[in-house]
Amino acid sequence: MQNLRKYVLFAFMAVFVASLAIAPAHAQSASISASVPFDFAVGKTSLKAGSYRITREGSFVAFSLAGGNTTYTMLYQGGDASRHDGQPYLVFTRYGTESFLSKIVFSEENSYAVPRSGREKELAAHLNSGEQVAVLIEEAR
Repeated sequence: MQNLRKYVLFAFMAVFVASLAIAPAHAQSASISASVPFDFAVGKTSLKAGSYRITREGSFVAFSLAGGNTTYTMLYQGGDASRHDGQPYLVFTRYGTESFLSKIVFSEENSYAVPRSGREKELAAHLNSGEQVAVLIEEAR
């Protein structure tokens, strides 16, 4: 009887803690649309030019090409976000002809740095610096 009581109490606590963790994750979701006019990489994933839906769920971001597959990337919150009239924007770093997404800014308070991939680190070492390009978001939701 004592063991059953412990298991029921443990199950109740697990459900309670899970419900507390799920509520903030949903509250932190945001979605924006962006038209990127060039091919680019997000981490190790190469994405084609096109219109993307970018959805933030906690520390994960999903990139969905219109009618295409969804790619998930884990991001690190932080970094300073310069002002673009309050508009969300994406920051890309270009090394020659290759572009890498380096930051997603949903708002001044919510900016996310994309970790550099091995390929980006390799290019940065050979080319010394990259050109930064900002793409403003066409609509925010």
